[in-house]
Amino acid sequence: MGMMKCLGKEMKKKVQINGLDDFAKHLDKPLFTSYPIEITTEKMQQYCLSVNNQEWVHWDEAGSRKSGLEGLITPGLFIPSLYPQVFWDHVEMQNVPHILVKKIEHIQIYRPIYMGTRIDLTSTITSVKPRRKGIEVDYDVSFDDVETRDHLADARFILRYW
Repeated sequence: MGMMKCLGKEMKKKVQINGLDDFAKHLDKPLFTSYPIEITTEKMQQYCLSVNNQEWVHWDEAGSRKSGLEGLITPGLFIPSLYPQVFWDHVEMQNVPHILVKKIEHIQIYRPIYMGTRIDLTSTITSVKPRRKGIEVDYDVSFDDVETRDHLADARFILRYW
């Protein structure tokens, strides 16, 4: 695949999905692995403000360190909140007129994620189910540390298309 710049990020050419039948072509193999995303205090605290999260572990670095953490940590919902933007940076759809997020089935964080960590996301279609109208697609998303390759978190997003 060719390389392109997207918002200052070097990334591969977008995955093309042309119609509902194309989803099954990507079943059980990585749809994409994202560009590295650095977790910054500014981004994390903007997210916290947007959801009124005032927990001290996201704001009080000295208190976080005193508690035994290595510094500020991300809220559990921050990491999966990165997925929609990253998805659309990597996937282009045509002839898919209706999209609905049905649910996020699970989110699991395996260890604290600190400021300065660089992560990438790998999205894999694990199921394509026919529905009365359209299809339902399960995406398993893995969030990994770019430097150590530690598996930090995962989530399953279930979307409907018709």
